[in-house]
Amino acid sequence: MMTIKALLEEQMNHSMKPTGIPTSVKIFTWLLICAGCFFFYVYTFNPSISFPKANLDTYSAQMGFASTGVRIIGGVFVLLLCVLFDKPQWLFITLVGRVFVELGDVTAGLILDGVTPATFALLVLASLEIWAASKLWKLR
Repeated sequence: MMTIKALLEEQMNHSMKPTGIPTSVKIFTWLLICAGCFFFYVYTFNPSISFPKANLDTYSAQMGFASTGVRIIGGVFVLLLCVLFDKPQWLFITLVGRVFVELGDVTAGLILDGVTPATFALLVLASLEIWAASKLWKLR
């Protein structure tokens, strides 16, 4: 049987543990937010920055880029909410979803263009998102 003192010490130790998002994951999330804002601009207003061969003469091409930009800013908004409200569970789910999106982008890129520098960049990004999600998983 534990004494009252031991129970109180255990409770205090448990309550002193940080329950928010770890600092390293917050920093990574803020980097994702900044990068997301940049890519929102690129996809929505100036796709030729990242896609010099992009042909924006058709409505469907313009709509495709603009729609992707809107989806990017939506993801940025969710990341921002997770950090501002300091909700590790929300951020965990968001990062897991992003990993699947990155892997889908890698697959589409491999099918359309083969192996490019973007392939490696997306794999690194997915790896970092897995790292961040694993740090959040340990908080539970």
